[in-house]
Amino acid sequence: MNLERRHEARWARLLPCMLVVACAGSNGTEGEHTEPSYVCDPIEAPTACPDPPPTFANVAPIFGERCITPCHSGTPNGPWPLTRYEHVYDWQDDIRSRLLDCTMPPIDGGVPITTDERLAILTWIRCGLPE
Repeated sequence: MNLERRHEARWARLLPCMLVVACAGSNGTEGEHTEPSYVCDPIEAPTACPDPPPTFANVAPIFGERCITPCHSGTPNGPWPLTRYEHVYDWQDDIRSRLLDCTMPPIDGGVPITTDERLAILTWIRCGLPE
């Protein structure tokens, strides 16, 4: 990929994150602004898998705390569940892209995810989602 395309790709990933940060916390009252609960730093997707690769047991607690408990428990009114390995496997492409573009978990959702947690999940996905 040439340098210009690399910069375009980087900006394409950064723009949604910057927009969410710029808009998060606005409570609709002119002149008042609340800072977002956390800032999602842009990261590059891992390009290699460590040896030994991480397993689902390594990332399951992150899914539990950051995804399942607040939203993805599979309740009738909630979004698609992430309660089992099979669920995560089925949604791996969406999970990967949403972690990279900082749209999940939502910055203003009150459930921050650290850069290390995002990298752990992305690395696990890069390694082929070992059980």
